[in-house]
Amino acid sequence: MPRNIDLKEPRFYVVSEAKITNPCVKDKDTGKRDCSLGKENPDWPEGYTYLDRFLDDMKKANSGDVVFVAMSVSDYELMSYNMQELRRYIREVQEVVVYYRNVTIKNPDGSTTEAKAAVITKQ
Repeated sequence: MPRNIDLKEPRFYVVSEAKITNPCVKDKDTGKRDCSLGKENPDWPEGYTYLDRFLDDMKKANSGDVVFVAMSVSDYELMSYNMQELRRYIREVQEVVVYYRNVTIKNPDGSTTEAKAAVITKQ
């Protein structure tokens, strides 16, 4: 049998240019937000977007380098189709392996006539 497949899980990011809300700090006495006390994230400039934050996070994580890999919706659908094809192919190969195993396996008495077939159950 072939060795096990070791797949890694990729991470996909969906980032928009929507502005991030930077709420005002809550007053400890009243519990209400008061902008005169400042913002929760004072280091964020006015108009800071999710794209800006994503770029800043990627620059920190990758020593200042940012690389984009884009995929269109149709390419994503194609990738999904390819995955289904891989699953189909693997199932068919498994069925062939089980068939030839059953055809070539010997009975307990050593004969190959009337070999008993293994039962395959789908989950």
